Amino acid sequence: MLEPQPVIGFYSDWDAGTVWKSRIEQDLPQFHFDLLNEVEDKSTVRYALVWNPPAGFLKGFVNLQAIFVLGAGVDSLLKDLELPRVPIVRLSDAGMAQQMAHYVIYGVLHFQRRFEEYRQLQAKRRWEPIEDVEAIQQFSVGVMGLGAIGSVVARQLAQIGFPVLGWSASPKTINGVRTFNDETSLSAVLSESRVVVNLLPLTDKTERLINKKFFRRMSAGSFLINIGRGQHVSDKDVLEALDEGLIAGAMLDVFDPEPLSPQSPLWNHPNVIITPHVSGLTVPQAALDQIIENIKRMETGVAPHLTVDLNRGY
Repeated sequence: MLEPQPVIGFYSDWDAGTVWKSRIEQDLPQFHFDLLNEVEDKSTVRYALVWNPPAGFLKGFVNLQAIFVLGAGVDSLLKDLELPRVPIVRLSDAGMAQQMAHYVIYGVLHFQRRFEEYRQLQAKRRWEPIEDVEAIQQFSVGVMGLGAIGSVVARQLAQIGFPVLGWSASPKTINGVRTFNDETSLSAVLSESRVVVNLLPLTDKTERLINKKFFRRMSAGSFLINIGRGQHVSDKDVLEALDEGLIAGAMLDVFDPEPLSPQSPLWNHPNVIITPHVSGLTVPQAALDQIIENIKRMETGVAPHLTVDLNRGY
């Protein structure tokens, strides 16, 4: 009796898997591609490609060799106590870094050039140039998190003329960026930055890091851009910081939970920009290049690139 063909399974809450199927079966013909929630025999699944699976979803896949994460974060997977104990492989960028750099550049320019005030003037039909706009050379931007995406964001901000301060848990060197990597220096980064951009990984140490105490360390009249994780931020503290004048505005792309509740007061706050988790979307072909290479490595007994360090949480 022939052994069943091994399966590469797919689960995503935003993609039907069509592009992934054609490329996987073309480049890895020894495998069958299937949606994980439609697999008849879970024991045939050797690799799982997932984004935001429900807790316990992967428990029954007893022959998994690796789990590939289709987005930028692995925090939700690591909280799953029933997750199979196999390597978790993350993506390096996969087309997201450039998108996220553009998102941040837009946000920083929006705040620096005071475009929100022009929008309000437009609503009043008033032709009123703002003359005291801060020069780009004095408008410092702090980027928290200097990994594959954060380093691109920091570098591109510096290239267009913003003074950039980068903060990360471990030492990093980026041309044109002043980098820091300890708790004491974080206070200096926050107090000097006119905009703070969060791109940190979500870990036990960074969960709810951006709270009232954090905002008090920021410079008065500064701004927050959060494209990390919703769990980094206390929404209640964001609103209080805005209303108390600790910060002047916020641009938020991620929330806890998602989607953001229609009842959230963030929607109607005049100094908050909300986008629905779109700062960086995975480009399937770029992600597939990495995934296919790593599966080929594992099939020949070689360890995959970019496995998650379970102790660090990323």
